[in-house]
Amino acid sequence: MSSTSVPSRRRRVGGARRAEVLDVVVGVLSERGYEHTRFTDVAKVAGVAVSTLQFYFGSRDDMLVEALHHSTEREVARLEQAGNQEPTPWLRLVALVDGGLAPLPIGTWRMLMEFWHAAVHDPELRAHSVSLQERYRRPFAEAIRDGVEQGEFHVADDVEDVVTALVALLDGLVIPRVLDHDYFDADRLRVVVLRQLRALLGVADP
Repeated sequence: MSSTSVPSRRRRVGGARRAEVLDVVVGVLSERGYEHTRFTDVAKVAGVAVSTLQFYFGSRDDMLVEALHHSTEREVARLEQAGNQEPTPWLRLVALVDGGLAPLPIGTWRMLMEFWHAAVHDPELRAHSVSLQERYRRPFAEAIRDGVEQGEFHVADDVEDVVTALVALLDGLVIPRVLDHDYFDADRLRVVVLRQLRALLGVADP
């Protein structure tokens, strides 16, 4: 089934208060995980009745899927803006890498892992993940292509393959960050990632 043929859940109205509660859902979900988040957990933190959550979202699964939509959309939008003001393709890529390694609240990284896990089992989230990845990859690909056209980069491989390798590297670093492994050091890893990126793009070390 293609991503365009997957039906989306109907989103309900509720105004500003519903939006506030949705942010609470995101926070609870990041702490408790997809399988262990219930209406009662969210209701307690949000200070609303379970019936209010049912009115706002419908079912528990609809509530959690919308929270995952909401949080991942927000994160991808943040990364889409990274590097927009930078004057060269290389500096745009550096800004994008920095955005991918940014010291965000741990809940943000947990939500990404919860999203990936839930998308394996939910067709709507899986379709949404395709759209998110396309948007996430685009700024990297555009910067690399601009650099090639301007003679700044010399790429031996297909640009999309270079982007796939870079994005996989950044995504993979979410795991030790979330699990708080001792070996994870964002500053040292930034140096390694940029060194590898220079090698892929034929950019001399500074």
